[in-house]
Amino acid sequence: MMIPMVIMAIESDDDRAYMTVLYERHYPLMLKMAWKYTKELSNVEDIVSDSCTAIIERLDTVRSLSEKAQTAYIVTTVRNTAIDFYRRQQREKNRYLPYDEKKEYADPGSLEQKILLQEEINGVLQAIQTLPEREKDILRLKYHHGMETKEIALETGLAESTIRVLLGRARQHLKHLLYEGGAK
Repeated sequence: MMIPMVIMAIESDDDRAYMTVLYERHYPLMLKMAWKYTKELSNVEDIVSDSCTAIIERLDTVRSLSEKAQTAYIVTTVRNTAIDFYRRQQREKNRYLPYDEKKEYADPGSLEQKILLQEEINGVLQAIQTLPEREKDILRLKYHHGMETKEIALETGLAESTIRVLLGRARQHLKHLLYEGGAK
């Protein structure tokens, strides 16, 4: 792992040392986040470097955060930098195209929408993992395998009414976890 030039250019020895440690500690996470948004190595390196620049600009704020909050801040910074990077690329592509060809490219906001959707999906999957095993199994059979209540009853040996009750409970638990912010 090579320290980006933007870190090496920090004038204050203390700030440079702090940023170097921060970078070394979070580099794998930064790299992983950048890879989510682009699969080209040069773009990943640019996103990580631009993220470092943004973090350096707020270094006093970053220093005041707990380690967990620092990690969240860095992840958010890399994500926002990646989105900005993508939008810049789309503007550059569109700048040199004839007017009638520009409409073929997706709206830059679509990447942001995809990212937000993926984050929502991840939230649902995490919430499902907190459910009791029985409820998880019923949800898996119903929605992942597309089984009807009668088929689930045959598969599990439970009564259809019990399956309906378990599905209702699982949905209520998920609703509570996702929208009301807590476990029951």
